[in-house]
Amino acid sequence: MARVTLEELARFPSLDAFFSKDGKALGADQTLAAQPSVAATHRYAHAYQFTNNLGGHSYLNFWDPGIGANQVFSLSQHWYVAGTGNNLQTAEVGVQIFPQSYGTTKPVFFTYWTADAYQRTGCYNLTCPAFVQTNRSWALGGAISPWSTPNGAQYELEITYYLYQGNWWLYVNGTSAANAIGYYPGTIYNGGALTKGATEIDYGGEVVGTISWPPMGSGKFAKKGYGKSAYHRAIYYFSMTGTKTNANLTVDQQWPWDYTATVTTYSSPWNETLFFGGPGGNS
Repeated sequence: MARVTLEELARFPSLDAFFSKDGKALGADQTLAAQPSVAATHRYAHAYQFTNNLGGHSYLNFWDPGIGANQVFSLSQHWYVAGTGNNLQTAEVGVQIFPQSYGTTKPVFFTYWTADAYQRTGCYNLTCPAFVQTNRSWALGGAISPWSTPNGAQYELEITYYLYQGNWWLYVNGTSAANAIGYYPGTIYNGGALTKGATEIDYGGEVVGTISWPPMGSGKFAKKGYGKSAYHRAIYYFSMTGTKTNANLTVDQQWPWDYTATVTTYSSPWNETLFFGGPGGNS
């Protein structure tokens, strides 16, 4: 297990910042000289589907994009979502580059959750009492390697969430019982919507920056395709009866000058596939 250290905590201005999804802007050691109060903001390139579900699956292709000055993190992940407004709830998992949090510039395997739209609840990995780890084969918050390279070897994590007996179980690199690494107890959602199932599945990339945003995925736009762009493939969800159902995703790319996403349906074993990413920058 990756243990939380005093050094890790000290990179953040407060405990609230440490637990939040974006670190609540920059830590004290990353203050912007010209604009010290610039807030961190999120940008996305992803694809989603509104459907009642008990979780889902993809092979997540991961890279090592650099995080520059005035930039916070870049990630690729799954979101399973239920509820609206301040009652929005999620179970999340993926690969993230977040030097401020992890003390490394390399990709890190992570989980995250919120029960109240990222207001007062939620944390990464094992940094608060939430995720129950049952298998020591993966270090939550630990760096992973090797990673994909342009026109070179492509590396993936097979990731699955499944709501079983009230708990959101996480599986890595397989869907058998031996691949389960732990779960989010339904009790952390305080009787909210996610205790019974999700109403949305979502896959793709997210970045956070201030006056500049980092590369997403491989740093290449979605149209570059296999070997150049990041992807999720074999995307499916579990219906409320537990049946595996191929996704039918809708793309959302609100910053197409920086990041794009495209969905293509291939034959097995790729099936529903999302390519996504982009270079980011100051625009």
